[in-house]
Amino acid sequence: MNATDEWYEVSRLTENGYRITEANDYGMFLVEGDERAVLVDAGAGVGELHSVVTDLVDTPITLVLTHTHWDHIGAASQFDDVLVSPLELPPDGRIRVDSLSGEFVERPTQFTNRWVDAGKELPNDLDPSEHAIEPTDADPLPADGRIDLGDRSLEVIELPGHSPGHVGLLDSATDTLYGGDVIHFDHNLYVMFEDCDLEAYADSIARLKDLRDDGAFEVLATSHNEPLSGDDLEIVDDLLEGLREIAAGGREYEIVETDWGEARSYEIGDSDVLTKTTI
Repeated sequence: MNATDEWYEVSRLTENGYRITEANDYGMFLVEGDERAVLVDAGAGVGELHSVVTDLVDTPITLVLTHTHWDHIGAASQFDDVLVSPLELPPDGRIRVDSLSGEFVERPTQFTNRWVDAGKELPNDLDPSEHAIEPTDADPLPADGRIDLGDRSLEVIELPGHSPGHVGLLDSATDTLYGGDVIHFDHNLYVMFEDCDLEAYADSIARLKDLRDDGAFEVLATSHNEPLSGDDLEIVDDLLEGLREIAAGGREYEIVETDWGEARSYEIGDSDVLTKTTI
């Protein structure tokens, strides 16, 4: 297996954009303008992502990180132009796997070891125990909250809660909101990490709802799910109601074991909300 076209799956999402998936579960998005393209997130970092995206577009590429958790910064060091919220940019301007906390240091090798243990192949005969995410230089997102692509711009939407500086990118030309981990695997919410904030998360879901109701987007493209549209976007209402009930102490939960230790698990419809054991 090579580290480009055999490791990544590429599909067309919009007239001007692609969905790129690494190892089935780690999604990125490439949005093309006539003067610049934006890559949203950098996956788990096993493959040669830079080669994939430069084969798809001819314009310069800016990598925008929705946040700095390990599975969004994996291949960031392959890019020269990297932007991130100033809330997640260390003082030295270097993004690392432990930029926010040490919780994610072991995750890259956990991922590759589990992949191989499941009988699956890594590209270029990569030793799973040697997979590491390289630090990379980054700059803060523009203060005006817009990223110019030439024929149009993307609007930065602040969506904290899952992480302090979590953002989405709104492409009004295609009615698409690239939402990172605002909704996580299987439509669950992960609010159990050190820097998660339950109340900020509820505010972000409320903002998501307002944007949807105002017609700002028709497709919500998140990193670990198929894009949501139409009636599927009603999940936002259920999640908002559930988060508010959790914050008010009005929701039952059970304690579950995760890769990061124990967490509270709350059921909201078909979704699970994982929080810290004390909130």
